[in-house]
Amino acid sequence: MRKLIAIAFSICLMSLVLALAMAAVGQQPASLVAKASGEGTIKLGKEEFKLHAVVVKLFEDGKAEIQLVTDITVLIQGSWGGSSDTSRDLDITITGSITSKSLNGGGKLYLSEDRKSITALKLEVVNRISKKLIKVDFVAK
Repeated sequence: MRKLIAIAFSICLMSLVLALAMAAVGQQPASLVAKASGEGTIKLGKEEFKLHAVVVKLFEDGKAEIQLVTDITVLIQGSWGGSSDTSRDLDITITGSITSKSLNGGGKLYLSEDRKSITALKLEVVNRISKKLIKVDFVAK
């Protein structure tokens, strides 16, 4: 009788391990790094700069880091969220730059079907100190 219970327990345990492994394979990672080269602009008040590339790091805890590559690299921070793990368009909330928390705004990040590259980025952010509107409009090539 003990052998029968041990065999039944072993079969149940192996089934549970197999089910957990199958569930883990089907999930996409919650964090990701996506990049793209393309064309776009950063409008800072009356000034306008060409935007050549964008790199976005989305972390599992909901934080986001965005690098905007112009003649210089602009680093901004915020948070992200989507309607599901497979969503290709994500809401971005901007809370500041690497050095200060003086930015407030948000926009949309659009990903490719495989969620490995950026297809577009649109942001509208206000600098709380200077009160200037910052607009980012980028489309990947």
